[in-house]
Amino acid sequence: MELLQRHRVWLIGDSGYPNLSWLLTPVRNPRTRAEEQYSEAHGRTRRVIELTFGLLKARFRCLHMTGGSLMYSPKKVCQIIVDCCMLHNLALRRQVPFLQEDGPDGGVVAAVEPAESEEEEDEEDDTDNRDTVIQQYFQ
Repeated sequence: MELLQRHRVWLIGDSGYPNLSWLLTPVRNPRTRAEEQYSEAHGRTRRVIELTFGLLKARFRCLHMTGGSLMYSPKKVCQIIVDCCMLHNLALRRQVPFLQEDGPDGGVVAAVEPAESEEEEDEEDDTDNRDTVIQQYFQ
């Protein structure tokens, strides 16, 4: 996580996660215009990410819980996900259809389960980092 901080890179998470120095969550009750803009940008970004996860899970069932789970080391799982992304992009360029159509109207549904936090429940929120991001980029 120090690497993320050193390069000024953050992960984003939903409000179920605690605010950590390397993890940015939305402001629950924005009080300023900057907090509102930050939360709107955060939400737009999360929607893109969740849609992407949903599409990947629809194309590669091994990534979806109904297809099992990837029982490998975290490093190998990361490589599998990167490979799935590359194959998905190739399939899009070559207009390869999804094999399984899940939607009620025949279209693919990008359903994404809510993320569950693996952090300790008693972990204290670190809002200083989020406040700094809001001040630097949304004022």
